[in-house]
Amino acid sequence: MQKLIYRSVNEVKPVWSTAELQKISSLMNVKYRALLNNEQFQVESGTDSNQVQIKVTLESSDKSMFYPIELIHILDSREGESQLTPDEVAALMLDYIDVYWQEYLNDGRDVFVPLAWDKHSCEGVEFFIRGFVRNISLEQQADELFRKHGHGDHEIEPISDEL
Repeated sequence: MQKLIYRSVNEVKPVWSTAELQKISSLMNVKYRALLNNEQFQVESGTDSNQVQIKVTLESSDKSMFYPIELIHILDSREGESQLTPDEVAALMLDYIDVYWQEYLNDGRDVFVPLAWDKHSCEGVEFFIRGFVRNISLEQQADELFRKHGHGDHEIEPISDEL
């Protein structure tokens, strides 16, 4: 099995146009408006010869909360196997994660997706999902402190399951 990596938007072809992504993001922001606290959703999508991917991020305007959820479907190249189009797979994954956002926002924001890739299935389509809540503002402040004062005697390594 190939290593799971969510690719940069520069490394993949878009599944949906910029206008479609803005429309999807806008619809999610309207749908959840009553449950958002100065936050908004952003959606991105992509595909290459190996995978279809989407990312739905909930981000606060002050950057104190940044919650991206990444979903990847590995394309099956076996002949004779019926396959959905990248658009259909991305739409299915978007529907799946929309159910999660509904639960997350309605149930006190205590339900989280795994930090490491976790296998899920919806309507017979398998995909992998992961998410992590970050405080970008606080991370930037910490980075500034390290730049200004150094790391001391400690080696600080980045945290990622993609290394």
